[in-house]
Amino acid sequence: MYVKLRNEMYMQFKAKATGCKKGIGIRVSRSENGQVLSKQATNWFRGIAAIMIVLSHYAEWWTWFTPTEGNAEVIRLAISKLGPYGVSIFFLFSGYAMVKSLGQERMYPEFIWKRIKNVYLPYFIIVGIIELLSGGFSSVQDFWSFASGYDYWYMFVLFILYIGFIAIWTILGGRGLRVGTFVVFTWLISYMLYSKGMQDFWFISNIAFAIGVTVGEYEENAKGFIERAGIFTLIVLAMGMVFVVYTGLFPKTGVETGVDEWKLWKEVGAAAIWAILILIIASKWRIYNKGIMALGRSSLYVYLTHTYIFMRCVNNFNFSFAARFLISAIITVAVSLICNRLMIRLFHSPFRREESPSV
Repeated sequence: MYVKLRNEMYMQFKAKATGCKKGIGIRVSRSENGQVLSKQATNWFRGIAAIMIVLSHYAEWWTWFTPTEGNAEVIRLAISKLGPYGVSIFFLFSGYAMVKSLGQERMYPEFIWKRIKNVYLPYFIIVGIIELLSGGFSSVQDFWSFASGYDYWYMFVLFILYIGFIAIWTILGGRGLRVGTFVVFTWLISYMLYSKGMQDFWFISNIAFAIGVTVGEYEENAKGFIERAGIFTLIVLAMGMVFVVYTGLFPKTGVETGVDEWKLWKEVGAAAIWAILILIIASKWRIYNKGIMALGRSSLYVYLTHTYIFMRCVNNFNFSFAARFLISAIITVAVSLICNRLMIRLFHSPFRREESPSV
């Protein structure tokens, strides 16, 4: 009894000392189960990534209603650049989760089925409904674009990375060979997308997935790197991000050459730096906020539904443009939370611990 009371008093004192409350606050801690990335931090950062992506699209769509110039245009442009960095967060955690979820030497059927029911089937159902509400499919090509995820570029690239991971981990043995092959595979896919003239957001964030896979396989080494990563490392990484962002917003500063390949490598490098920054921060901090974490668990549906909902709000409401943006955001959050609950009910047994689809 005394030991229990002592432990409770210690936990209360620790919560006060770190300024934490149940559900809200920030606490410095190591991830549970010895993993680099905790489930709480993963969900929180997924929520932040979803917000970044939606804001980047809203910033692009803002000019449909009112022009911006001067400092307002710089701010709008900066927000519009958040999207790829949000995707990098998703890819980082997805690559890491793939390795941790596999958890054994060889591929097994249940792992593949989990990816299908957690990601592909929810995508197929939700986007299928959106497509039908938008008029359906006019050709086989339209249906194939939908089924492959091509019209939702993030899903298309994610499916390719999933397939590559499954194939490599099925055929090859040894983590060094697997990771090395997957890194080469990621580079080849990214270069193919670049060579086909796809927009840069199709490929610049893919490196984050490979980083997540590498961290998952070499977790002990990653822990050592993170433990040694002090404030100086964070400052250096942050300065690299500042350079990329500044030269992107102000291309006539003398450091932007305008050469496509230079811009490509700079953007890919920025995605890698950003992924490492997020990795260090997420591994050192647990951030408890139920709202953001719930959004993170529903982040797949935020991505899938926010464009369609925005277009509906724009076309069907007569409020001011600012009100339509706000209403669109609120409806997107509500619909995403509902979709998440429905998919859990549909694909997960009520006798098992509930899981949210993760990407």
